[in-house]
This record gives sequence, C-alpha cells and structure tokens, in this order.
Amino acid sequence: MPQKIDFNLIYALNLLLEEGSVSGAAEKMNLSAPAMSRILGRIRRQFDDPIMVRAGKHLVPTPRALELKRQLGEIIEQATALIA
Repeated sequence: MPQKIDFNLIYALNLLLEEGSVSGAAEKMNLSAPAMSRILGRIRRQFDDPIMVRAGKHLVPTPRALELKRQLGEIIEQATALIA
C-alpha cells in the first residue's frame, strides 16, 4: 500500500528550505516556532533525513534536502494548478 502523503509537510519543507530557519518558516505559516519545530521533526521522520542541520547559528540543508528542493517548487505549482 502506498505511503500516505501529507501535502502540508511538503509545503512546510519548501518554506523551511526557502527561509533557512524554523522561525522564518513558522511566521510564514502563522505558527509558533515550537509548532514548526515539531513539523520539522515529522519531515525528518518522513524522509529519514535530518533535512536541516545546525552550522553555527544557522541551519543548512542536507544534500538530500537540496535534492528535494529542486522538485518542491514544481510539485507545489502543479498541486496549486490542480486545485484551481
């Protein structure tokens, strides 16, 4: 049976990678930073990858996250068009 897809996680992952921070992505999603941090945890489990790791004061994407980032914009655009 195929794995259930949570498109909210896809959207959140895209924002996390665009913003490069949990707080920035949280603000764009109108969530608290702790709520966004929990979402990042779910994303990490979903993709079995840390996705973003601390480098000094910043979070940087993992190589896997960079692979996903290339696809995310297209996926979100297609989903938006499908609904429209």
